[in-house]
Amino acid sequence: MTQNKDRTPVAQSITTSCTKCKMELSHIVICHTMEGIVARVKCRTCGSEHKYHPEKKKTPRKTARVTGRTAASRKVPVPAALDFEQFSERLKNREPVPYSLSGSFKVDDVINHATHGMGLVTKVSRQRVWVLFFDGPRTLVCDWG
Repeated sequence: MTQNKDRTPVAQSITTSCTKCKMELSHIVICHTMEGIVARVKCRTCGSEHKYHPEKKKTPRKTARVTGRTAASRKVPVPAALDFEQFSERLKNREPVPYSLSGSFKVDDVINHATHGMGLVTKVSRQRVWVLFFDGPRTLVCDWG
């Protein structure tokens, strides 16, 4: 199909990407190469003339590696039965630690974040900490620097 499109006659419409508009638009064929393949086109929208850019062949996308991890396991871990009231109770009796990039945290620490407010640390890894805030879970950076 691309082969036939590349041989569109002069003064006929062809749909291709416009280098100025940065979109797939209708163009008019201006000239061909010696082999009869479209060489230059003119955009019907902006009027710019440019080299014809044939459709790129679609290469099959690589499938993701199967590692046994599901999308659910990559999400921020949230304790199963932790609803809003329980969350509030766990925050109430603890002294909050101010959040900073260079800080280090432990599971069940209560942190005070400048943007998100009070949160409960649910998981800690090397340079990341997963925190449950009132508006939802977030992953934050720690031990930075």
